[in-house]
Amino acid sequence: MIGAELLAAAFWAAEFLNGGRLWWLLGVAALAVGYAFVLRWRRRTTVRFTQVDLLDRVAPSRPGWRRHVVAVLQLAGLAAGVVAIARPITTSVERTQSEGRILVLFDVSLSMMAADVEPDRLEAAKQAARDFVERVEPSVEVGLISFSGAVGVEVAPTLDREAIDRGIEGLELAESTAIGDALTTGANLLTRLAEDAETRPSGDELAPGAIVLLTDGETTVGRPTEEGGQAAADAGVPVFTIAFGTAEGTIVDPESGDTLPVPVQPAPLEQVAEVTGGAAYEAATSTELEDAYARIQDSLGDTLGEEIQATTEQTWRWAAIALVLLAAAWALALWWLRGMV
Repeated sequence: MIGAELLAAAFWAAEFLNGGRLWWLLGVAALAVGYAFVLRWRRRTTVRFTQVDLLDRVAPSRPGWRRHVVAVLQLAGLAAGVVAIARPITTSVERTQSEGRILVLFDVSLSMMAADVEPDRLEAAKQAARDFVERVEPSVEVGLISFSGAVGVEVAPTLDREAIDRGIEGLELAESTAIGDALTTGANLLTRLAEDAETRPSGDELAPGAIVLLTDGETTVGRPTEEGGQAAADAGVPVFTIAFGTAEGTIVDPESGDTLPVPVQPAPLEQVAEVTGGAAYEAATSTELEDAYARIQDSLGDTLGEEIQATTEQTWRWAAIALVLLAAAWALALWWLRGMV
């Protein structure tokens, strides 16, 4: 019974390339009805034309329920064969690896300790980044790169959201800001991963991924911001920038104790977004940062390419089921029904 239920569940869940052939199941049903009719007829004729006290000698050692098992297996095998010739298929929506990859570039320069955003820029940005990653489709890889005066790949692109969460939690502040170097590193990483992906078709013009850049300042070391933006543009990587913070932001210099202004600098980021085909956003509060991430999320589908519907034909599975059932019926018939001819 359990096997029959699983078979029925798989049948009703399937789609078919030649569904019209399923009408042949009516033939299998007719055989089942015919089998039931013959059983009933034989039972009546045996009792009618045989004395009851001689019945055991006339029809000794009947196989009983065993012949019904053989018949059921035969009918199930025929039904599975009909399903096979109807060419069942399954469909699923997939993304290739090169289409499903996002890098979050996170500024951890000292200016991110400014408290113009509660509780401060760094903690607010961490929480917003976590929320953004949670909203990304599970099939899309996400990576994390931090940058201050140096650039570090905290988490390589992965589907493991917990790894990204741990990476965000572990971010720590350091001196200087290397936006240009971070953009170049991110673009090179996405390009290399896309070239290594076996599922990326040759000549594919889709972006190898997208970059989400969150920063509050301007480049102070390394490549200029515009040079990093051009590297991303040359790689075909769109960059979505978020200028986070306010014009009134300040920090206390950890060495001198002086209060230093750290106003947000959106202009260079707007140029990066324009040259790469992304979009630029400004966020002066946690709420605005969440909104910026939400708008980026809405744009990523177009950037990363359309989802692909994959179709897999299941004919061989049903043909195998039919062969197994018919072979089992044949083997059991040889053993259980021997001597019946």
